[in-house]
Amino acid sequence: MVGSMVLFGGVFVMDKRAQKRSMPIAMEKKESNFPRNNFMRSYFTTKRVLFYISGILFLVITIWLFFLHTQQNKPLPQKKELSYWLLLQRKSQKEYLFQGSPGKQQESTLLKTFTVKVGIPGERPTPLPQLLGREYWLLTKKYETKDNPETGPYFLELNIPVADEEPYGPEPYNECSGQCNWILPGSFGLHGVNGDNQKLSEDDLGSSGCVRHADEDITYLYTLLDPQKEQIRYYIEDI
Repeated sequence: MVGSMVLFGGVFVMDKRAQKRSMPIAMEKKESNFPRNNFMRSYFTTKRVLFYISGILFLVITIWLFFLHTQQNKPLPQKKELSYWLLLQRKSQKEYLFQGSPGKQQESTLLKTFTVKVGIPGERPTPLPQLLGREYWLLTKKYETKDNPETGPYFLELNIPVADEEPYGPEPYNECSGQCNWILPGSFGLHGVNGDNQKLSEDDLGSSGCVRHADEDITYLYTLLDPQKEQIRYYIEDI
C-alpha cells in the first residue's frame, strides 16, 4: 500500500508520502486548540470586567442610599417668619413700616414711609423705650375713633405705661428737665387727625405723646396690622 510502513533494518519506517499526509492532521489538531484557548481567555476577561462593574455599581448604590438616608433625617431649615414692624425717627418726624426680621432693616423690606407729628419735645414727648430699659414698644390694640375729633378715625394703642393721674405716663421719665407731665389721661398710640391736617404742619407744636398720622395713613395701618394675631414691634430712635 502506498504510504504504508516499511520494515527497514528491523525498524518500521513510514514512507515520505505517509509522513506528508500525517503532518497536516497533526497541525490541524494543534491549531484546533487555539479557538478553545481564546474562548476561555475571553470568558474569564469578560467575567472579571463584569465583576468590577458590579462592584462599582454596588458602591454607587450604597453611597446613594446613604445620601438619601441622611437627607431624610436632616432637619429642614426653618423659615423665618416675616413680621410687620415700625420704626419712628422722632426728631425727623418720620415713621417707617417694614416687613421682615424686627429691628433689622437689612433683613426687612421697607413697605411705606409716613410723615407724622410726635409729642412736644421737652414737655410731652413721645416716650423712648430705651429710657425705661426697653428696646421697643408693642402695638397691643386697634379700634375705631371716628367720633373723636382728636384721634379719629382710628387708634392703634402702644404698651407705654400710663397712670390715671399726673403725670399720666411712665414714671420716672426724666426727659423734660425732670419728670415729664403729659397733661391728658389716656393711652399712648398712633392715630389720625380726623380731617384736620393742620395738626401735621410745622406750625403745630405736637401732640401729648401720641404719634399723629394723616387719616389715609392711619387707615392703611389699621387695615393692614392686627396686633391680636401677631406681635408688632414699634422702635423709636431719637434722630
